[in-house]
Amino acid sequence: MADEFLGGLLGNPLRAKVLRVFVFGQNQAFTLKQAAKRTGSSSRYLEKEIRALEDMRVLKRAKLTITLANGSTRTLSGRQKEKAWTLNVDFKYSLALSKFVHEISPVHHSTVVSGLRKSGKLATVILSGAFVGDATRPADLIVAGESLNERRLEVAVRALEREFGREIRYAMFSTPEFRYRMTIQDRLIRDTLDYPHLVLLDKTRLL
Repeated sequence: MADEFLGGLLGNPLRAKVLRVFVFGQNQAFTLKQAAKRTGSSSRYLEKEIRALEDMRVLKRAKLTITLANGSTRTLSGRQKEKAWTLNVDFKYSLALSKFVHEISPVHHSTVVSGLRKSGKLATVILSGAFVGDATRPADLIVAGESLNERRLEVAVRALEREFGREIRYAMFSTPEFRYRMTIQDRLIRDTLDYPHLVLLDKTRLL
């Protein structure tokens, strides 16, 4: 697995996980709590690795902002202010490092499908969005099937987030609903299938 190789190369599996989180989310700012959630690690140990990468200039401090109802953004300050970091794109090896991490961290298709199987009887699994390098797509993962359990699916997706070091936006449908949405050319489905995507499973034979 990518984490095992990168961890072995760095001599530090936790630092490898932290690096992947910030590389895959290079346009985002992460608090210690958010990074801990993405890596599935303790904040206590994670802070040490984040500070080490900051000392090497791989990461840098960032300001947290929130989006208001009118669409504008506001920077958090005062008591609301919390330490956050982001990938330092000005670091001279940032591009090379990013390319390397992406190169050794391909999407393991079997990992995605096997990770979702406990959610129910899968019929369709489609990867889009961040999985194909296009964050403008409406979803990263579309799942359709029979007797899908929403809670189990959410647990499975959160586990995959820790595996791939990124947030996964997903949509879930029953097989009949998915067939119907295909028939009426539903916007979410169209905005996924009309652009680069990966079909990992298609028992419906509609794709």
